[in-house]
Amino acid sequence: MKKLLLTIVAVATILSLSAQTQKHTEWKFSTKQTAHYLEKGHYHASVGHGSLEFVGKKATATVGVRKSYPAVEGARKGDYWLMSVPVEDIKAGTVVDIYLPFLAEPSDAPHAYAFEYLDGKEWKAVLPANKKGINCYSTTSAKWPRFLWHSVRLENSITKGYLQVRLRHMDKGVAKSTLYGGSSGNAPKIAILDDSKPADTARVLFIGNSYTYGNLYPMLLKELAWYEGHNLDCSIYIHGGYTMKQHLADHVSRETVEKGGYDYAFLQDQSLHSLRIGTSVDQNVVGYMGKMKANIVKHSPKAKCIIELTWGRKDGNNATKGKKLADLVNGYPEFFTSYNAMQQVITKNTTAMAQRLDMGLSPVGIAWDIVRRERPDIKLYTKDGSHPSYAGSYLAAAVGYLTLYPQPFKADTPIRLNPEVARYLRSVAERVVLK
Repeated sequence: MKKLLLTIVAVATILSLSAQTQKHTEWKFSTKQTAHYLEKGHYHASVGHGSLEFVGKKATATVGVRKSYPAVEGARKGDYWLMSVPVEDIKAGTVVDIYLPFLAEPSDAPHAYAFEYLDGKEWKAVLPANKKGINCYSTTSAKWPRFLWHSVRLENSITKGYLQVRLRHMDKGVAKSTLYGGSSGNAPKIAILDDSKPADTARVLFIGNSYTYGNLYPMLLKELAWYEGHNLDCSIYIHGGYTMKQHLADHVSRETVEKGGYDYAFLQDQSLHSLRIGTSVDQNVVGYMGKMKANIVKHSPKAKCIIELTWGRKDGNNATKGKKLADLVNGYPEFFTSYNAMQQVITKNTTAMAQRLDMGLSPVGIAWDIVRRERPDIKLYTKDGSHPSYAGSYLAAAVGYLTLYPQPFKADTPIRLNPEVARYLRSVAERVVLK
């Protein structure tokens, strides 16, 4: 039966600078815009923008919004979510990095999917598939998604047209499927790299929260590594505000860890949790970090675990309201008097924790402090004075990359950032990590 386009639900935000080349192009599908397009009933985006579509064999599915996420009810086997981004002059052999989080209900058992991309006129599997074409499954959770993150190398060039990726339903009983994520970065994303062939590959795990998924800095780290000649095969599990204790209790987070085979693992605890260490409101911060390390090493014996040393709030007391932080704020107000006061405690305690647990350290907060003092014109924060701006995430990526590969940068890779600012941020990362 002829396929029916049910609706098109989003416009892509194109984040690129005119001075940069095609290889630094990235598309992020914003779910804020997704909700708007569903509510207004708009159809195909204008030329120059990407789109998210749901394509079905019969007009029986209902497309709508779950929270701010695009969702469909009543999908049938063979129906699929389709991401399309316009491209030009893509050479054969070009590598494309694809990030796609999704949920499926009911969640009492995993649902089967085919994760595919169009290469020439042929749909190919992003991951190795079985005889039925199945290569991924949803989580057994009604809240937390499966994070698909993989790279593919195109065998065919694209002179002018669309790069397309789809997630195809392979089960008959999916009541609802949802493309997960928010406009802050944790949303479907595609980045086009180039046709080079890195000399080595490392498997890297990221466990964290909103500081990790803001602008999806791990994807920037992977892209920096690519242009320095290294391939990173990455897995990720992220949830806003999560501590290591919460990650240990979350079965989807545990599943991600238990996949095993990792060479490195970046661990980012709740951003103010290190302030608790050694206080009367400690909550066993070091103990739970140690348990996470033990669980990772159990399933990846060769893995080097790395703690993320994060940054203080812009003015010390930003974004510290809430019941979860009340005991810390009320018990130790001196930590919140200024950025400097907060950063000193975060740096001291996180460094000591890494030494005590014999773990690596990604000293982003130390680099952050230098940039604040030397270049106040570079805005590292978003408006909330807590989460990273794009420049802040780029700095985190540069520090993280050098933590894995402690050699000076060779490539001039701005990645959708002013080239002069990018060079400066990389130089700060080098000063902190290498010297």
